[in-house]
Amino acid sequence: MNIDIEVPEGLDPQLTALGWMVGSWEGTGNGTDHDGRDFEFEQRIQFWPGGGPYMYYLAQAFELDADGKPGAMLDMETGFWRPRPDASLEVTLTNSGGWTEVLVGKIQITRIDLRSDAVMRTESASVEHSAGQRLYGKVEGDLMYALDRATTQHELRPHMWARLKRV
Repeated sequence: MNIDIEVPEGLDPQLTALGWMVGSWEGTGNGTDHDGRDFEFEQRIQFWPGGGPYMYYLAQAFELDADGKPGAMLDMETGFWRPRPDASLEVTLTNSGGWTEVLVGKIQITRIDLRSDAVMRTESASVEHSAGQRLYGKVEGDLMYALDRATTQHELRPHMWARLKRV
């Protein structure tokens, strides 16, 4: 079996398991909003070494107009990915919609499974996000992900999924 993993030169050895994610990724995806309406979006995700045993993460999603061009921002989140020596992973995210989420999971070479450990919302949060799970993977050189969310109004269900190319 041949596994294609890039590890950037000079990367903190503790980040080796996430080395294949380092860089910028862009593409389009699909989603279902919390009211059950389908939508398409453009996604931009960046992973950077943070100068310590963590990766800095920034994700932005934009509405697509009738011509398929990115328009208004739908969502933005930022955070830190902290791999552990046992291949577990801790992720802290803060979302522009008014919540912070702690996710925990497992790194399996080029597949990462995460689930919410805790979610905190502001009083004015745009969605009453209460739990989530995420899957990230490298497929044919692309970054693919799926994000499921639960709110106080509905159980865990698919929310956003995309295939992104390295830029």
